[in-house]
Amino acid sequence: MPRGEAVAAPPGFVDLCQRDEASCGTPLAEVATTSTLALTTLSTSSLGRSWTLALTAATKAPQVEEDSAETLGLAMVETVKAYQPQAVEDFLPAGVAREAVAAPVALAPVSHAAQLDKTQLKLITRVNLQVNRDVHSASDFDLYGLNEFWSLPRVIDGKMYGDCEDYALEKRRRLIAEGVPAEALSMAVVVTHRGERHAVLIVAFEAGDMVLDNLTPWPTPWAQLNYTWVERQVAGSSTWTTIA
Repeated sequence: MPRGEAVAAPPGFVDLCQRDEASCGTPLAEVATTSTLALTTLSTSSLGRSWTLALTAATKAPQVEEDSAETLGLAMVETVKAYQPQAVEDFLPAGVAREAVAAPVALAPVSHAAQLDKTQLKLITRVNLQVNRDVHSASDFDLYGLNEFWSLPRVIDGKMYGDCEDYALEKRRRLIAEGVPAEALSMAVVVTHRGERHAVLIVAFEAGDMVLDNLTPWPTPWAQLNYTWVERQVAGSSTWTTIA
């Protein structure tokens, strides 16, 4: 995903860094609060659950070959073995590309997902599904009386609640706990086809950037999503940029 101009971090992200540096992932002193490019400040408040029907279908789908993408559905959540990265080199800092290596010309197009190691894809799919299942949709106003409040999901009576950025932050937390380098994870803000401002988590692989989203059960290459990309965090830093 190509980066553009440096911009101010979303206000909810700045506030998060003031309260919870670990979830923010960068010291508050490094968070940029000014920008060379003016952006409209809107809350990331998407609560859509368009993935629900897809999850239902996945749990009722007939048995298929192990290598098929359908085997990564909700029914696999408890049985897929967690991927434990052996080296940081399995991942790339978001927005960074390794030097291209000459390769034979492919005879047929290869899907983005097919270029990922299967265990990597299983890991991010499992975490995406689990968080989408575990967190119940609730607006920041309902939870905190505020229009915008970035946080890990709020636990009430043993259940987790949150909106889009809370899902993304919880996925980031769980992936880091699984051994994924924080430098491979970054937050991004988009506008959905419904005109909602929405936050997602990006996982950087050598094959490209994959998006973990509470609106879909499947990790998806960023360019395949019907979103207008507004800005993104440069993983491992406080910098946010537009998407070129």
